[in-house]
Amino acid sequence: MKRDDIQLIVEGCLKKDPKYQRALYERFAKPLLGICLRYSNDRMEAEDVLQLGFVKVFRSLETYNGGSFEGWMKRIFVRESINQFHSRKRKHIDYTEDDHLLNSYTSDGFSDALSALTVEEILKLLEKLPEGARLVFNLFAIEGYGHAEITELLGISEGTSKSQYSRARQLLKNQLGHLVT
Repeated sequence: MKRDDIQLIVEGCLKKDPKYQRALYERFAKPLLGICLRYSNDRMEAEDVLQLGFVKVFRSLETYNGGSFEGWMKRIFVRESINQFHSRKRKHIDYTEDDHLLNSYTSDGFSDALSALTVEEILKLLEKLPEGARLVFNLFAIEGYGHAEITELLGISEGTSKSQYSRARQLLKNQLGHLVT
């Protein structure tokens, strides 16, 4: 979809036209559901977050001030996913600082092994990670947040963020097994 098409849809949504709201939803629901799935415990929760995220998008469209519209929406959905994480704190997340894992941040074939997998296979691997490690890995490796931003979003120290990222990498590497040399 061209930038002009997106701008036309946004303008229609600002006028609260259901036809344009549906067009926006249909255009972006699938990729945004992927974001929600990475942060949620299950598909039902991800679909709830997707709906809440679209409500937020429609309510705050007037704050969009240019730039990448898709990037603007992704940030809303990541934040909504993090809000859902904070609200569901059913279980304690182990954010232990594990400094020896920081040494695993080396070029070890990890990225090559991950790139050989399908999106579905990667999602299944991520689902197996402990919640804290999964959240930090998603934010850092997939969404591109820095550790300082992650500390603000999750309320953890920067060292813990780095440790959880390394822990996630190590656990994923272990799951990949034979694919990583």
